[in-house]
Amino acid sequence: MTAAKQRVLVTDTLAESGLEILRAADDIELDYRAGLKGDELLEAVRQSDALITRSGTAVTEELVNAGTRLRIVGRAGVGLDNVDVDACTRRGVLVINAPTANIMSATEHTMAMLLSLCRNIPEAHASVKRGEWTRSKFMGIELDGKTLGVIGLGRIGSRVTTRARAFGMRVIAYDPYINDSAFQNAGAAKVTLDQLLAQADVITVHTPMTDETRALIGADEIAKMKDGVVVLNIARGGIYDERALADALNSGKIAGTAIDVYEDEPPGKEHPLLNAKNAILSPHIGANTIEAQDRVAVQTSEMVLEALRGSIFVSAVNLPFEGTADADAAPLIRLAEKLGLFAAQVLNGPLHRAEVELWGVEERLTKILSVASLKGLLAPFLAESVNFVNAEQIAHARGVAISSTIHPSPRDYSNLITLRASSATEEMCVSGTVFHEKNQRIVSINNFRVEFKPEGHLIYIINRDVPGVVGKVGTLLGDREINIAEYNLARTGSGGRAMAIITVDSPLDPETLGFLRSYREMIEVKQVKL
Repeated sequence: MTAAKQRVLVTDTLAESGLEILRAADDIELDYRAGLKGDELLEAVRQSDALITRSGTAVTEELVNAGTRLRIVGRAGVGLDNVDVDACTRRGVLVINAPTANIMSATEHTMAMLLSLCRNIPEAHASVKRGEWTRSKFMGIELDGKTLGVIGLGRIGSRVTTRARAFGMRVIAYDPYINDSAFQNAGAAKVTLDQLLAQADVITVHTPMTDETRALIGADEIAKMKDGVVVLNIARGGIYDERALADALNSGKIAGTAIDVYEDEPPGKEHPLLNAKNAILSPHIGANTIEAQDRVAVQTSEMVLEALRGSIFVSAVNLPFEGTADADAAPLIRLAEKLGLFAAQVLNGPLHRAEVELWGVEERLTKILSVASLKGLLAPFLAESVNFVNAEQIAHARGVAISSTIHPSPRDYSNLITLRASSATEEMCVSGTVFHEKNQRIVSINNFRVEFKPEGHLIYIINRDVPGVVGKVGTLLGDREINIAEYNLARTGSGGRAMAIITVDSPLDPETLGFLRSYREMIEVKQVKL
């Protein structure tokens, strides 16, 4: 029987290179209707598994809630101003964007705007078109020997630094979130924000818009700048206080500005920068190159397909970890989820608390392994609604606390994940490791040393350690035509308790399970599906 195709709805113009990727996918049905609005949009979203948009569709809470099948929202670009990310997270909808697609375009636009500003190119061009020839009117400045201050030394800021240094500029940078080696690699001197404001001849910002960066540069910061400074914003509108910037341009404190982004877009007729002196303005075109739009379409389409097919290793903004950076850790992530899934099916009573301990595992993986464990712990009860996006939020809402501890040295294995899951009455402790060639094994359950592959249909048995139990179990399963693939045994000591983890080819029916539990030697019998 052929599996039903997943529907991808595209509601904005997308480069043909991205559409071709979607059309070529055998498991995808493409619904391309750019400009879809109103009730037709809501109905289309109800019937779709993924939505791809640019800036033309407002992905509101109403729209997200209408998408009963919706799993993915792909924003073909960097900005997310039109996407209610919180609403998506609450519904477990993955939000994907293409944060690297326009890096080079934004970098080059920054340099183009800077050069245009320093050499008066827009005004000179307009003058010649009017039939004028007033060369002396357009006296410019050179970049060579000037100090460039870069606020935000990320992907774009570091590339601007490289190009500015090629023009002979000295570069200083402020970024409290990157380490010293990044400054050294970029060739920028690390300074405080106040030092940058005081020293720079040219200031450019390359930070995201956050509560911390909103109005980062206001009247007080402008007062600390050199007289005659040049400033640029090709990043996000609102990083500069636009009124304070216009006032500084009109007073001459700031000699000129180049702006591509605005707090409200498009800016209204009364916007202070529209009539400010020495301002070069462009309509948010930093990413508007043929190459960037192709990359945006291709990257978004490819990641939406990967996510629909089950991958979490995509550029998602509402995963609580960096998916693309952790793809090499997939076996450990799957193991952590299996540990949670196993513990949830064995633990008696509702989950209250979980703790993850890691040995021989990189510290950067702590978050993703904790989330994977939580997903496994919650999945048996919320299979249709829990995923990597909302597992933490669901756990918090259910009053489940999770903590994690990382140990620098491995124990008996090169790597080990231990999950402790507690209810009101008991604690379940299960550990697993990944051997060479990505072989996952559970190696310990509640102090029983046992080794088995965490997959398929399992029977979990705790019994009194007396003769004949294995024979009884084997005979019962054989009589019921249930094939045993593996029978793994462990015990605490002679005459104490024993554990069996039995891998079978098919699940036990309730009657067989009840019969097994009726043996007087049995203490606990549960069926587990991994």
